[in-house]
Amino acid sequence: MTMPRLIVSDVDRTLLTHDYVLPQRVADAVRVAQDRGTVVVLATARSPLGVRPFAERLGIADLVVAFNGGWIGNVATGSALSQQRISRSDALHAMATAQAAGVRPMWFTGDAVFALMNDPLIAREAAVTREPLFVAETIEALPGEPGKIMCVAGGPPDREAFAMLRETLGERLSVSRSHPRLLEIGPPGVSKKTAISLVTARLGFAPAECAAAGDAENDLEMLAWAGTAMTVANAVPPVIELAHFVGPSCDEGGLADAIAWLMRSQQPKSTAAQSMGGRDG
Repeated sequence: MTMPRLIVSDVDRTLLTHDYVLPQRVADAVRVAQDRGTVVVLATARSPLGVRPFAERLGIADLVVAFNGGWIGNVATGSALSQQRISRSDALHAMATAQAAGVRPMWFTGDAVFALMNDPLIAREAAVTREPLFVAETIEALPGEPGKIMCVAGGPPDREAFAMLRETLGERLSVSRSHPRLLEIGPPGVSKKTAISLVTARLGFAPAECAAAGDAENDLEMLAWAGTAMTVANAVPPVIELAHFVGPSCDEGGLADAIAWLMRSQQPKSTAAQSMGGRDG
């Protein structure tokens, strides 16, 4: 295995801890990869605004995949290379269906978040990404066409509604989980994989020359596409089964171990994984 030309990483619970902190050792590892000539790209379900602070801190704000692949561009300037939105009719239908199912839908414009009611779980999610939150008086008052809709579950009964939403909305929209309590709804055909495929085609990189890191269902296609798949110990089981390398939990900065493993790629895999404290798949 040779050092990949591109590393694409999920953000929440992969790059960041469960408390949404970027460990210094992870930031240092990203810079080491860049110094070795590897392009590093973030691919996230967050909005461009929500991911911007971390992309800027890492010095990689000029090329970011946001909204689960629905937006590609420079998060510092807001300039988009590619952008897809949910049609207003489909978005309003999704909001009404999710609201009726009791799973707290949130309408993301890219500049702000809109909800249909005041709810502490919605407020918590908006606070995570530090985006302004507004409550629309009626569903028709929701503005324009959203980049994504995110549904928030409050407990197991709400999460059971996710299966119904996937079945109801999945034929017309992209639907996937970014966390057991979060269901992401986007334009049809949108995914992190399709977005990073577009990015690498523009850069002239083949999938075999790329490494991907993620932890959740919405990362699976991207991880399967990349030549090398990496994850952290807190990932969902299907991701761990797919990964070539499993590092410690995101709370321990496990992505730094994965990047260090890539840096040591000239060594036999078993030696590299053992020396870095991870599991070589």
